[in-house]
Amino acid sequence: MTDHRQQAYLDAMGIETWCLRNPPEVTAPVAEIPVTGSMVADNGPVEAATVTAEPAPLAAAPGLKLGPGRGGVLLVCAEDTESASRLANDINRTIGRTPVWGWPHTGEQTVGLADAVEENLFTTVGIFGEQLGGQFFADGVPQNLKSANLVILPSMRDLEANAQARKALWSALCRFAMVTASDHQA
Repeated sequence: MTDHRQQAYLDAMGIETWCLRNPPEVTAPVAEIPVTGSMVADNGPVEAATVTAEPAPLAAAPGLKLGPGRGGVLLVCAEDTESASRLANDINRTIGRTPVWGWPHTGEQTVGLADAVEENLFTTVGIFGEQLGGQFFADGVPQNLKSANLVILPSMRDLEANAQARKALWSALCRFAMVTASDHQA
């Protein structure tokens, strides 16, 4: 999270902060890879040396296409048609507001999941299905991503076919404050 973004969060919550007069310089870490033994080059033997390399980038996760909506909730489904389905409309009514829907997309106007969280100040990201979550996080879905809680929800297909999945969805929506009792009082 950038200092600017962090300061915006704190200002929005009414928390006063102090800042260093001279912020510390941040440098990217580098790894030293020792090369042992000797190698032979065209112009003679080469002695052992230490090679400095930048860390390897992480495997590329799919980009997201974000649909309309507002608020601190991002719901990620497997494809754009799911976000426009009758089930998605039911979920919107259940939540009591219109969350932002996103889906994996290649091409123009995509954003990484971490960037979407940071740029749009999402506080909760719900991912529909463990398989979809695995596309974004190869080593398992973490509990948090930047400032947002990450929640694996049942897949949209499971929700359409299984009452237990719908019950699990309701439980997750309540547990992660995506819906509150005040949203459903008469």
